[in-house]
Amino acid sequence: MPAYAWLVLFILSLGSIVSYIDRQIINLLVEPIKLDLGVNDTEIGLLQGFSFALFYAVLALPLARMADTGNRVRVISFGILCWSLATFGCGLASSFALLFIARVFVGVGEATLAPSGYSLLPDYFPKSRASIAISIFTGSGFIGSGLAYIIGGRVVTALNAIGSLRLPLIGELHPWQMAFVCAAAPGIVLLLLMLLVKEPPRSNTANVDATQADESRLSAVIVHLRVHPRLFTGLFIGLSMVAAGSFAINTWTPTFLIRVYGWSPADVGLVFGSLVVVASAGGVFTGGAVATALMRRNVSSANLLVPLVSALAAIPLAIAFPLMPTATLSLTVLAPALFLSAVPFGCGTAVFPLVSPNRIRAQIVAIYLLLANIVGFTLGPTSIGMLTDFVYRRPDLIGYSLATSPPLFFLLGAGLLGWAIAPYRSLMGPSSGVTPAH
Repeated sequence: MPAYAWLVLFILSLGSIVSYIDRQIINLLVEPIKLDLGVNDTEIGLLQGFSFALFYAVLALPLARMADTGNRVRVISFGILCWSLATFGCGLASSFALLFIARVFVGVGEATLAPSGYSLLPDYFPKSRASIAISIFTGSGFIGSGLAYIIGGRVVTALNAIGSLRLPLIGELHPWQMAFVCAAAPGIVLLLLMLLVKEPPRSNTANVDATQADESRLSAVIVHLRVHPRLFTGLFIGLSMVAAGSFAINTWTPTFLIRVYGWSPADVGLVFGSLVVVASAGGVFTGGAVATALMRRNVSSANLLVPLVSALAAIPLAIAFPLMPTATLSLTVLAPALFLSAVPFGCGTAVFPLVSPNRIRAQIVAIYLLLANIVGFTLGPTSIGMLTDFVYRRPDLIGYSLATSPPLFFLLGAGLLGWAIAPYRSLMGPSSGVTPAH
């Protein structure tokens, strides 16, 4: 079973990579979309983020309940089909409204894959390895984000060289539309790989009452949250704030490099994409490994201490990188900023399946993802667009927007995570297999 567990982790991680490619490809297409559809930076920010949050607000919890009560593998497969079709639909969009609607349904990838994946992995891995397994799963998304830039930059450049194409039954498509069509193709391979994944028996890892662990109704979720209000408020909002800062940097840095330093999409894709793969994914994996090592040394609050410290350390770097006089200096400062801002997405999110009963585990994760997407994907990217449009009032001053918004989100997130440490340490007591630090 251990070898098969790693196979499942590989397939789920590949799914995360593909979903991030479909999601992030738009960040290389900002300028041609603005030109063809006549939109501003604020509307681009809505396409990058709020469209995902809108989907979460409507369907994230029902889909998570399906994962808690039914076959999680089928839920994930359904999500893959939907987000792949929606990405293809983005390529057919001819207006802001149509592209927005298509982007809403791309969000089904997050709404199905992440909650079900977080729920599946603790049933395949022992508790001692759950954090590192979830960190790998989460970190794979950053690999997908980087590959979206690396591969997407080359594809966009090639498509721009070709120009518009006329496809049978579809008609003429601009290069940015063809980029979406190409991004949808890997979903077919992923669906075939999901046939290898089996639904495992459910286990219960949370230190909670057994009768509650058997409940999968929303009422059980509400009871669990009300029993631990400070813990989940700090976790939900704190991690969402860190996510907002990280998403703002990741979504707008490509446009920043193009506008301020005159880079081409291909150059941005190769360099920034490589940084995301190495630094962001490395941050997630390192955070999970460090937290796991600290927990083995009886530091029960490691899954919150590590994200807290990393968020604080990222603040000065987030302020500095968009204000550097050259692209080389900017990217040199950006690399550690990406690393530190990604740390919470592994060890921090690993907290949720550890403190939640199995039968409500996916719903708890879905609530976090709903908030992380509403707060993170809406406030993060949109705040940059609004600052550029209405405060600094010049597209080429986007660097000032990047130096303003993410550091504030990191500071707020760190404060809330610190507030959640005491109740988390109390819950993760001796009966959970982890001895609290003294």
